Amino acid sequence: MPILLVDLVLGIALVATVAVGAKRAPLGATSERRRVLGWLLIAVPLPLAVGLQLLAPLPPALAETTFVAGVAAFAAGALLVLSSDDEDDLRDGADPETPPWWPEFERDFDEYVRRTSRPRVLR
Repeated sequence: MPILLVDLVLGIALVATVAVGAKRAPLGATSERRRVLGWLLIAVPLPLAVGLQLLAPLPPALAETTFVAGVAAFAAGALLVLSSDDEDDLRDGADPETPPWWPEFERDFDEYVRRTSRPRVLR
C-alpha cells in the first residue's frame, strides 16, 4: 500500500478512535496520573514525529514508523483523556446533567412568577 494511503487510513482511524472515545461512557474513577499520561501521549509523540520530519528529513521507512507510532500514541492518549471522569461533575454527588447554578435560578424564577402573575382588574 502506498505511504500516502497508509497515512490517510491512519488519519481516518484516528478520528474514529477519538469519536468513539468521546461517545463512550467514562471508565470510572481515574487517577490524575492516568489523565496526565493521556495528555502527554497527545502532546508529545505525534508533534515530535512531524517536527523531526520538517527539521531533519528522515529516511522514508523511519519517517513512516515514527508517524505511525505518533498516531498510535495520540489515539491511546485521546482514549485515556476522553474515558476519564470529570472530577467537577462528581463533587457532592451532583447530577452531571444539572448545572450547579440551576436550583437557585429556578427558585428565584418561581418567586418572580408568583409575584408578577397576579390577576389585574381592568376598570
